[in-house]
Amino acid sequence: MKHFLLSLIFFCFVLPVGMIAQPEYHVEGKVYTSLEKALAEPDSVVRLKLRRKGYDAFPPEIFQFKNLKELDLGNNRISSIPPNIGELEKLEILVLERNKFTSVGKEIGTLRRIRYLDFGMNNIQALPHEMGKLINLEFLQIWGNEITALPPSMEKLENLKWLDMRTIIL
Repeated sequence: MKHFLLSLIFFCFVLPVGMIAQPEYHVEGKVYTSLEKALAEPDSVVRLKLRRKGYDAFPPEIFQFKNLKELDLGNNRISSIPPNIGELEKLEILVLERNKFTSVGKEIGTLRRIRYLDFGMNNIQALPHEMGKLINLEFLQIWGNEITALPPSMEKLENLKWLDMRTIIL
């Protein structure tokens, strides 16, 4: 009986967790990891990864990259999204994990093409109603935050395929 219970626990809980792989999201193109190098070819910048650079805010130079589709600002000290984030009209992937966010402003709703949004491991208390405007969103990572409720507008996210809420108790 003990062997049966251990097997049941393994097959129902342990095995499925290991089998579910997080989907990969990226766009094609050269990855720029230096703002200086990217500024030398602003029209060519499609992918920009500026992890662990010590930024306290979005570098304003980012808005020169009109073809930017993937932006990774993970592991910095950023605490807010700039009001003009919607100027990055082609942005599909935004990684802001492990920053200093305590809230997400309504400007997030201006990212109409966003498919992948990662706010994991911040100190976010709540998500704004404008999350429901992200109609192309497929992947949302909010694990490791202090969120206690999801906005009802998120019911509109018909394309959402993956919602990572590990450690969140609603």
